[in-house]
Amino acid sequence: MIRIISIILAGAVVSGCAYLQDVYSSDGVYGSGADPYEKIQFAGEKATGAERAACESAGGRVARDGMRGWEQCIQPFEDAGKACADNADCIGQCRLSLGDDMPEAGKPVTGKCQATDSPFGCYATVENGRATPALCVD
Repeated sequence: MIRIISIILAGAVVSGCAYLQDVYSSDGVYGSGADPYEKIQFAGEKATGAERAACESAGGRVARDGMRGWEQCIQPFEDAGKACADNADCIGQCRLSLGDDMPEAGKPVTGKCQATDSPFGCYATVENGRATPALCVD
C-alpha cells in the first residue's frame, strides 16, 4: 500500500515539474526562463532611475496612468489580442472593449486577452465564455 502511494506521489511530482518547465521556460530547459509576467510597481508618484530601468528592461514603458496621474510601469502581455473565453486563457484578463456592439451581460462571447497590465479603462471581462457587466476603472 505504501508503495502504491509512493508511486502516485512520484507521478504527481514529475507532472508538477513538467508543468513548471512549460510555464517558466521558453526553450524547454528547466530553470532557464523567468516568470512570464511580473508586475513592476513604483514606490511613489514618480519612478526613480532604478525603477524606470527595471521597467524598461522588462519590456515596459513608464507613463502617467489613472485618475491620479502617477507614473506606472505599463507592460505589454505576450498573448495580447489572443481569442479567449476566460481569464484562465490569458496572462492578464479576457476582455471585451466597450463599443456599439457590446453584448448584454451573460451572453455567450469570445473576448481578447488584454494588451497591457494597465487596469484602467472601460471594458467587460469574459468568464466561462460569457460577458460580465461592463465597468470603468480609473
